[in-house]
Amino acid sequence: MEKINLKLFEWYFLLGLFLYTVGQFLIFIFFNDGEWRNQEPIDFAHWFLLIGVLLLIPQIGNFPKSKLNLVGTPILVIGIGLMIGMCVLDFVFWSIKSPEFSSEVATHLINTSAIWKPFMNFNGWLFNLGLLISSLSYFKNSRLGTILVLIGTLIIYSGGGWFNVLGYTILTVGFYINFYRQSLSQNGSKQEI
Repeated sequence: MEKINLKLFEWYFLLGLFLYTVGQFLIFIFFNDGEWRNQEPIDFAHWFLLIGVLLLIPQIGNFPKSKLNLVGTPILVIGIGLMIGMCVLDFVFWSIKSPEFSSEVATHLINTSAIWKPFMNFNGWLFNLGLLISSLSYFKNSRLGTILVLIGTLIIYSGGGWFNVLGYTILTVGFYINFYRQSLSQNGSKQEI
């Protein structure tokens, strides 16, 4: 069996998905019911999310060239941008220690749909849609990986909390299999995974 090495940007992508999953774990499981605002000395959960999405960027231009990625890549880029904006808003919420002022800011932002809707309502939807569409370009060489990304995405869309952690874990494994099978294909190997 020959050794298959993933490319550095693929490892960054997988590390980014892993860190993003850790951020989801911290928000929905470790710090429950808004306790994430009590993290000290920093908002660890949103830093994991932010660093995670930033580590996805090097892979974006390296997905297999396909018509699907003409759609998937811009959606993923927009989703990453919206995730970054969400993290910035949550850093602001985290930094406000006065419950009254926090409530005032939240009410203002919720009522400002130009801020709230894209960064808090559509961010995850577009982000995950971009990941899913980008994964579809691996289907020819990696049916299992692509199906796992689809399953992970459906789990994420079906609910929050621990569903997100499970969904992103499955999605990360799916992308690993996609990258591995793509590497095998480029080396001319017919091994199955």
